Amino acid sequence: MTHEAIKVLHVEDDFADALLVQNAVCEAGDLDISFTVARTLREAKRKLAAGGYDLILLDLRLPDSVRPRETYETVAELCGDTPILVLSGSMRVDSDALPDDINTLDKNKHLAGADGQAPIYLAGMIRQSAMSNQIEAI
Repeated sequence: MTHEAIKVLHVEDDFADALLVQNAVCEAGDLDISFTVARTLREAKRKLAAGGYDLILLDLRLPDSVRPRETYETVAELCGDTPILVLSGSMRVDSDALPDDINTLDKNKHLAGADGQAPIYLAGMIRQSAMSNQIEAI
């Protein structure tokens, strides 16, 4: 089954977490999802200005933006109609800072996964989010 290629801007300051996500997607066999990583909000702003992304995968706490709500709002303003998938290991603390209509799941649980389903779940969530205009938080 061939999928349409998806270009993801992954806004993540932790290099290991960025690699973990990419590895999980590859393990799921979804090789036509490509990632560009921005390690700061400033870098994300530059990359968003250039455009061309199908999905923004967003960590809420970055070296130059430690307030989750401000991080989210800044990216939401810049990305236009591009869907955002919030991927944060601090969802227990930060979910209250996000708008009420965003569903939240903890990244640590879903990357660790159970029964080997984590990579498939994450790849499917990325693809599903990129093809919709919904904002999800995992």
